[in-house]
Amino acid sequence: MNDLLYVNGGTPLEGTITVRGAKNFVSKAMVASLLGESASVLRNVPQIRDVGVVTGLLELHGVTVASDPGAGTLVLDPSNVESAHVADIDAHAGSSRIPILFCGPLLHRLGEAFIPDLGGCRIGDRPINFHLDILRQFGAVVDKLPNGIHLRAPRRLQGTKIALPYPSVGAT
Repeated sequence: MNDLLYVNGGTPLEGTITVRGAKNFVSKAMVASLLGESASVLRNVPQIRDVGVVTGLLELHGVTVASDPGAGTLVLDPSNVESAHVADIDAHAGSSRIPILFCGPLLHRLGEAFIPDLGGCRIGDRPINFHLDILRQFGAVVDKLPNGIHLRAPRRLQGTKIALPYPSVGAT
């Protein structure tokens, strides 16, 4: 945090830049593609690390991802989604908190999901209890294992009314 940027003024700035979409939205939109029956196209995708992490996890589950970073587009085709091998998914453990977002779509589509121990940025306590409590309300059975969390929906997920004690972007 000791880096400094010095700007010497006196000359107006000129030129153009491309501003990509919201970094906190793109990972959620990518995961939502699991719910579709055909390909989804995302435009204006920012070139950030989370896009690579989510792409890897989606591909482990059978989603075909075609990327054009220059154009800022992603095409995500979930038509071949099937359960991924736990060891493959576990390889992403600790690299991101994104795997928790896969629970709902995978439970809906496949009836089960495995989420490895979560990592991500260390900005303080960020519990996932909202996610798990809500999934239980939808009918999921949650088993905490030494290497992660196994979820299943024996009777599929059922709609319900949800009330969060305080706002949570990820849980929503």
